[in-house]
Amino acid sequence: MKILGIGNAIVDVICKVEDDFITKNNLTKSTMKLIFDDKEFKDLLSNLKIEKTVSGGSVANSIVGLSQLGNEVGFIGKVNDDDLGGKYEDGLKQENVKYFYSKKKEELPTGTCLILVTPDSERTMCTFFRNCRKNKRK
Repeated sequence: MKILGIGNAIVDVICKVEDDFITKNNLTKSTMKLIFDDKEFKDLLSNLKIEKTVSGGSVANSIVGLSQLGNEVGFIGKVNDDDLGGKYEDGLKQENVKYFYSKKKEELPTGTCLILVTPDSERTMCTFFRNCRKNKRK
């Protein structure tokens, strides 16, 4: 292997929504919002029909591109032993990327970017990084 990427493993979850879903969930159309509360993220996701999932994250996207150009590549990024973590790993393998990470069952879910596509093809993104939590003061 010639190239190894290390980065955030983010599953892109593509969902078609109506404009009222954006408004009802206090989102701003055509923007990206970071979500730090896993309950808020799970609530959003529970009301959606998933159209497609894609292994993503900026480093992984670059590694996939290098693989498509015929390079022997690998990627390291942390995912949970959950459904989305499995889909992430499978997606990279389908792109001929060697994936180096042993999934573990953990409290935080796999990092995810909800890509909410409205009928006018605008996208609104809600990103939950598994390693980013706002510090809670005690």
